[in-house]
Amino acid sequence: MNAAKILMTLTLCVLLCLMMGLVVDQVYAQKGLGAKGGLGGDKDLASKKGLDVLKGSKKSDPSKVPTKLQKMVGVGSIFVMIGVMKWL
Repeated sequence: MNAAKILMTLTLCVLLCLMMGLVVDQVYAQKGLGAKGGLGGDKDLASKKGLDVLKGSKKSDPSKVPTKLQKMVGVGSIFVMIGVMKWL
């Protein structure tokens, strides 16, 4: 590699790091905002005992149920993955 390519690569890396650094905001952890008052978000999720769907509860939200097209795309993606792995 000559000096021009090294300089261009270094410039692009610095520019990428600078752009990523300007886009990301600082994140602060929130303490004590769980549903039970004293638990944080992670502890609140960890204290759940399972999914309502797996318990046999029929109270599912109809807006979250996948449509027929989404199911077909999901099944079709399996065949696409097999084709890609076989021929590429």
